[in-house]
Amino acid sequence: MPEGATYARCRYCSAESFVDLSGALLHQVIRIAVPRARVPGLVKARAREAGWADALVAALTLNYEPVWEIESPDGRRLCISARPGPEGRFTLVRMPGGERAFVEPGAARPAGEWNEPELTPESLAEVAARATGRPIAIKTVRLIHRPIYTGKVRVAGATLEFRLDALSGEVDVDWPVETTYRRRNLAWTITAAMIAAATFLPLPLAALAVVLLAGLTACALQRPIQAPRAQRS
Repeated sequence: MPEGATYARCRYCSAESFVDLSGALLHQVIRIAVPRARVPGLVKARAREAGWADALVAALTLNYEPVWEIESPDGRRLCISARPGPEGRFTLVRMPGGERAFVEPGAARPAGEWNEPELTPESLAEVAARATGRPIAIKTVRLIHRPIYTGKVRVAGATLEFRLDALSGEVDVDWPVETTYRRRNLAWTITAAMIAAATFLPLPLAALAVVLLAGLTACALQRPIQAPRAQRS
């Protein structure tokens, strides 16, 4: 039966019946748009854009994350994550487009890790009111299973965790920042200064300048360099 249909026709006797989904709890899954075979290539492409050409996908898992979708009597829809976020709160989310299919709670499901919701349907009205700041009337509730690839990628001797949207192909990962050339440039600058001091200054002053520059170089090399945080891609 297509979603939103008012009448359903029986395939055996052709009889039509009125469909009333008020108060119903529906289970749907969004079909995958990015096949599993494409994931390593997408991750490696994002790694090359970040400046790393030796990325290797070490682990890959398909997860179905649960999201509650509430429909009010006036037709408005609201989506709330069924699992708490980093701060332990159930937040509003934006559901992506994609083809949906009905699933039976006890029937066989596609391969992957199906995460169970931690937010119960009985608490949806309270959570929705707290998130929006106003009371929400609920007509229909859907539990939407959203496919997300999670895994690990090895880059420059480090193992990083990534998430890839199975609908849009967007990759979420913190790439390491490539080592800067600050120390090398500092060494070249100090060397040039020492040569200039030895060339243009009298011997006593040149010796003092070289000692001072050498001390500054030693202090600078002992201080750790804080690399900036890599941007997400």
